[in-house]
Amino acid sequence: MGILSHLPLATAIRETWRQGYTSRDLWADIMSGLTVCMIAIPMTMAVAIACGVQPEHGLYGAIIAGPLIALLGGARLSVAGPVAELAVLIYPVVYQYGFGGLMLTTWMAGLMLVIFGIAKLGRVIEFIPYPVTTGFIAGTGVVISTLQIKDFFGISLLTQPKYFLERLISIAESFSTWQMGDSLVGIFTLFILIVWPRLKLALPNHLAAMILGSLFAFLLMHFFPDLSVETIGSRYNGIPQTLPTVITGWDSFDLVLIRDLFGSAFAIAMLCAIKALLCAVVLDGMSGTKHNPNAELIAHGLGNLALPFFGGITATSALSRSVANWRAGAKSPLSAIIHGGAMLLVVLALAPIFSYLPMAGLAALLLIAAWNIFDMRHCLQIMRIGTRSDVAVLLICFGLTVLVDMVIAVGVGMVLAALLFMKQMANISGGRWLLEANEWDIEEPLPPGVMVYEISGPLFFGAAEKAMSTLRTHSQGLQVVILHMKGVPTMDISGLVALKSALNSLHEKPILIILADVQEQPMTVIKRAGLTPETGKLAICPTLSDSIELARRHV
Repeated sequence: MGILSHLPLATAIRETWRQGYTSRDLWADIMSGLTVCMIAIPMTMAVAIACGVQPEHGLYGAIIAGPLIALLGGARLSVAGPVAELAVLIYPVVYQYGFGGLMLTTWMAGLMLVIFGIAKLGRVIEFIPYPVTTGFIAGTGVVISTLQIKDFFGISLLTQPKYFLERLISIAESFSTWQMGDSLVGIFTLFILIVWPRLKLALPNHLAAMILGSLFAFLLMHFFPDLSVETIGSRYNGIPQTLPTVITGWDSFDLVLIRDLFGSAFAIAMLCAIKALLCAVVLDGMSGTKHNPNAELIAHGLGNLALPFFGGITATSALSRSVANWRAGAKSPLSAIIHGGAMLLVVLALAPIFSYLPMAGLAALLLIAAWNIFDMRHCLQIMRIGTRSDVAVLLICFGLTVLVDMVIAVGVGMVLAALLFMKQMANISGGRWLLEANEWDIEEPLPPGVMVYEISGPLFFGAAEKAMSTLRTHSQGLQVVILHMKGVPTMDISGLVALKSALNSLHEKPILIILADVQEQPMTVIKRAGLTPETGKLAICPTLSDSIELARRHV
């Protein structure tokens, strides 16, 4: 309890309460929650089917995780639940390890998200380079679309390949089995999804498409009995009209299984974190709110830790549902809580009706989602105006996601993000000799044999060696070198090693080194390393003017 009391939980709902919450706000939250519920029901079932599990597990994911994450999280208007992007990671786990493997992976991913939040990595994850996230999220759009071809055309596949190219080959080999009824329903539903938003009617386009698509399928089978249309009822025997029940047995695992699933769990945790924080940032810009990233990560972790016990698939913030929540007038996290409660009531009351939803219509729903995820406009913008390294990173992450595996793509993406960060730090960090009096804001010129070397930028990774290399090679004939470190905000162990190496090189000449204007964090690192003033070798001065005066006395 002591640890939990210090966690940043429920920051969004507490902030809403502090700012004042009225009955009018409550009514707005109720209406927006009901609106999002209508959008979420068909989408969550479609995502579950794309993941290779029963459609009700998608509903349970939204019913359990949606309210829990909203209650404990740090984003006021985000709505969580199963999202299409996660299907790319979940499908291979289900394919190889079954539903129990997915539940264990979800639990491991939830634990990782909690650790991310406790370690305060929220802001760090937000700074993952745009080409990295765009690359593998766009790749998920392509993979998701190929997963829907089978149901969209009613194709009977002999095998269900795990990888993209093999899946395309299997679809091509089995395309002769396509069904006219499923294809017509899929095309009709896709047409409704494209046209409906232009009509600007109150009914959400997802719900309208599923209602009209189901009606079209019913009429098609009524007037043309020879045409068959596969539905949720014909494939899964409908949706259970019950509450999510506690599931046992998935936790019978061993260390070998944990090791095998660790990579998938990490990739799922990273994608959940990126989606959650990206969604929160977008909503902050639209609504003028401010989220707490670490609270959001912990809430997502706790939500996913709870999901396996109720049979819900992995959940994270859904941007489309969250934006719809804001547009519907939501004022607080209560709207997402109401959305989950409303979904539960709909399942209990109307589950038999879901049996009539056509599989081709749900596939069309995910095809539109895949197109939106792909976001061709942003990809082309990066390729048009980005640097060569940006374009290369985008294409690498995209290609690995589509052709190889998203687990590998996420891992490589994290490495590329670190490499890009190091490259940028090396570009902005460095050192220069100050040769003119006006460069150090001191009226009197420097004494003979004294030079000022200004270091700027963070001192870590390769940036530290870059800053120190010039210092070691251009100090011949000097008696004192003043290291002006006012522009160094932070220094890590790599920077310390480079600094000590440069100091040792200058002491052999011998040269007095004076550290001037050292900021708090670098000074802490220097003291911990045991670098203390030593007569004739090292001195530390609070200001540049003090160091110049000391150098003048020394000379």
